[in-house]
Amino acid sequence: MKEINGKKSYTLLILIVASTLLFSIIGNYWNKRYYHDENTYTMSTPPLASAMRGIHDKLYITDFSSLVADYAVDNLSILSTTAQAEEPAAETTQQPLSEIISNISPEATKATAGKATKIIKEPEVYEFTTATEDYFADACFIGDSRTVGISQYAGIENATFLCKTSLSIYDYNKPKITYNDEKMSIHDILAETQFAKIYLMVGINECGTGTPESFFERYKEVVNDIRKLQPEALIFIQGNLLVTQEKSDESDTITNENIAARNKLIATLANQKDIFYIDINESSLCKEGALVSDYTWDQVHIKAQYYPIWKEFLLRHAIDTGKTIVHNEPKTKE
Repeated sequence: MKEINGKKSYTLLILIVASTLLFSIIGNYWNKRYYHDENTYTMSTPPLASAMRGIHDKLYITDFSSLVADYAVDNLSILSTTAQAEEPAAETTQQPLSEIISNISPEATKATAGKATKIIKEPEVYEFTTATEDYFADACFIGDSRTVGISQYAGIENATFLCKTSLSIYDYNKPKITYNDEKMSIHDILAETQFAKIYLMVGINECGTGTPESFFERYKEVVNDIRKLQPEALIFIQGNLLVTQEKSDESDTITNENIAARNKLIATLANQKDIFYIDINESSLCKEGALVSDYTWDQVHIKAQYYPIWKEFLLRHAIDTGKTIVHNEPKTKE
């Protein structure tokens, strides 16, 4: 019995040594071929560790495919997550495994596939430019009472306005807007009608609700939904107009600090590619971080005769993508 156990132990030892040697060879090979340019797995990585990593990455399947098909399989599939996030990598030609094993002639080794480059077209970054009034022909304005004021007094005659007094970001899915003689939600309207430009400005009515961060989370959800419903539209996020210093000082919620905090957060959604941030507070309507008191009748809303300043500011912050303007039929204003 002891002799049998001794033979089993001896056999097990041989298997362990052989397996260690085999995995060391495989690990060293995978180290050189696949992990040579990774930050985590470098040439100094122990072969056994690389072998375990290679088994996890199923490199044996890759190598078998390369051996049977006699072509090189690149290692893009096992690039680290960090490397993928930084930049799409160019595909590189690897030496076929069959050439390494069979040690074929140098002439055959030279007959490898040419380098192929993966081309990904990035969206173009746009700068603001000045446009004429027909720029708004395919635009949709979404907002509260201040956008109602734009629809009535700014002199924009050819845009669609989905606006209502006291509208908030939390009303996006509620049937608050009269559109084609029917009460509908902004979400449903955008789902059935496409626009080339969408202007969004809400936030003053939310100052007493939640925090700037909770407002931003809902605002981001709405912008993402608009992006899905309107894939070709340019989205213009309008910063909320500040109030007068007097109003800010006397209020606990509608303060310029609160408005500015929310504007700062929603501005981060802009990418200058298809989403843009426009800060009306940079116009002459505001001075020294507050709405000019002479321009307002209630410390919050501007007087009718000053809305054209808003329109001109928007026209000086237009985006020209070179695409043909699609003119929509006039829609019901509210």
